[in-house]
Amino acid sequence: MLKKLLIFSVLFSATVGASPLSDGAMRLIQIGNEISSRDVVLRGQSLLLKGAFDLNDFDAMYEAAKQVRAGNELMDYKPQEREANEILIKLVRRSYDKALYEYALYLLDGSHGFIKNEFLALNLFEESFKVHGNAKSAMIAAIIRNELLVPGTKRKQRIDELITFAILNKVPGAQAYQAKYIDKDYLNDLKPSSWSDWIEAQEDL
Repeated sequence: MLKKLLIFSVLFSATVGASPLSDGAMRLIQIGNEISSRDVVLRGQSLLLKGAFDLNDFDAMYEAAKQVRAGNELMDYKPQEREANEILIKLVRRSYDKALYEYALYLLDGSHGFIKNEFLALNLFEESFKVHGNAKSAMIAAIIRNELLVPGTKRKQRIDELITFAILNKVPGAQAYQAKYIDKDYLNDLKPSSWSDWIEAQEDL
């Protein structure tokens, strides 16, 4: 099993970056915001929307959803969470990995307009791991199972497989979680008020 995980880890260790179109569009938006230029921001947004809806660029569609969710003070655009969620769900249906991960986190916390659903969150994190080799998703799936957030899913072999893959890929917090909450499971339970905040905090450790 460990040999298989090592091979899998190597195959998926490279991070998939954004498409050139969405990357260029986001740079324009960032620069426009920094220099307070509505024209530059508008060019970036137009490029992003062209990629998202004319060229069916999933990276551009995902970034467009984030822009819609956040709004833009310079452009006087209000945040539109419902519209952003509609785009996100479309990407989830196409098994776009960033959307799978983000949607699963929202479901785990019951945030951003979504009702808490740990069962669906686990399925999405495991899809992200199985299909895309997402090591962060593997860690969270291991946590959901180990903390029994979904009853009947605490299977040691599966938890060990998931957390080992996360550790091999150096996911922040994975090794510490294994030591404290898996190896000494009888001593501790992890119950953060926000899973998204807890995961983000691991990046700073």
